[in-house]
Amino acid sequence: MRQSFTVLVVDDEQAVRMMLEAALRAQGYKIQSAASGSAAREILANDEFDLVLLDLQLGDSDGIEILRELKRDKPATEVILLTAHGSINSAISALRYGAFDYLLKPAQVSDIRERVERALTQRHTNQQRNELLQRISDSARALGMIDGSESDPPPARQNSDRIEVGPLLLDLRRHAANLGNHTLTLTRTEFALLTALAQQPDTALSYSILSEAVYGRAQPEDEARALLRPHIARLRHKLESTNVQGVALVSIRSMGYMLQTD
Repeated sequence: MRQSFTVLVVDDEQAVRMMLEAALRAQGYKIQSAASGSAAREILANDEFDLVLLDLQLGDSDGIEILRELKRDKPATEVILLTAHGSINSAISALRYGAFDYLLKPAQVSDIRERVERALTQRHTNQQRNELLQRISDSARALGMIDGSESDPPPARQNSDRIEVGPLLLDLRRHAANLGNHTLTLTRTEFALLTALAQQPDTALSYSILSEAVYGRAQPEDEARALLRPHIARLRHKLESTNVQGVALVSIRSMGYMLQTD
């Protein structure tokens, strides 16, 4: 299984980069590397990775910003931070943005391999679970087990690549969203949030549940709240700015958020 995993190593210190590459190649992983933040951004724009080993203190970029961009655009990718003693607090804070873990420099090869294997095992488990849930959902839909009765139709209509909730239409294949006659310009995180909410309209979803839908794993409620609130605020603004009636993103006190329908 290791041979199928791809890892991007991002560090501006050549010696560290070469050590990480050698340690992980010896484990059977497919490795690419970047010596700067700009190089990492270019690679990430064109390729998919299961894991990114990311130095927090790059010469040309802020590792935290790269982390935030990566988890926004490719939330399923796991990230392990590399940090010196002076930036431990930053690394711990960065866990709020979705990093899996952090390693202190200089890191022992055994520690590197152990953390990487744990992160990739979690990613593999999340992928298997999501695929299983999708198969169950598809099978139940094919058998008519999740169709509502004629007297009480479900508020959301969904097939494998489209979700409709009132005037809201989500095209999952194209990552496109329309509300009435308005096209919504959404980030990947905002689209993932809206998809999770639209799949269960008129149902309050906790921050932890939404975090799992967006990032592939449930986080403690407080951490998930801090991470998702800015995205939810922007998503709500984009929905409300259309002035289209029929659906609304509402806060449910002490519970989370809900996509409310008429």
